[in-house]
Amino acid sequence: MAIYEGIQSNNINAGIDNIKDNKKVSPNIYHNTKLLLKLYNKVLWRINNSFEEIEEDCISFSGKRLDELLHSLTDTEEFITEARLESRLQSIEDSKSIINLIEKALLMLKSYPENGERYYSIIYKIYISAYPYSESEIIDYLCCSRATYYREKKNAINLLGTILWGFLFPNFMKEIKSIKLIQD
Repeated sequence: MAIYEGIQSNNINAGIDNIKDNKKVSPNIYHNTKLLLKLYNKVLWRINNSFEEIEEDCISFSGKRLDELLHSLTDTEEFITEARLESRLQSIEDSKSIINLIEKALLMLKSYPENGERYYSIIYKIYISAYPYSESEIIDYLCCSRATYYREKKNAINLLGTILWGFLFPNFMKEIKSIKLIQD
């Protein structure tokens, strides 16, 4: 898997070394990580609202709460098809898996020995906080220039991307494949 331009590596340490040496990270890694971060709060909001919508659907179609309906689905067929409910619940589970991967990557970023907590703070204040900070608030918090802020923001996203796409996501995919093999 080519994570860095001109470099073949699955090793997270090699990726981190490249960031430290100011070698260029693949634009796809940076772009995809930034895109995921921008979607984080929207996905989290959607997960929370999806449960409420499913609960409302269950009550309006069957007069039962979700937990009651799940118990009765094994006994009788209700207005809400099992396949439809299963599909919606699977979609929520998939979204939760993505959120969990991002959160795990953020914890790894925070524990990184060189600027990890600083990088975590930058990403948290921009993308993760329910009430994102303004650029000037973050610059004041970091006590740095605008140029330093942009450089560190880019480094933070690159390092998070390396952790996410070069380490956690491949391991996640291996787990998914092994689960599918067990189920088959």
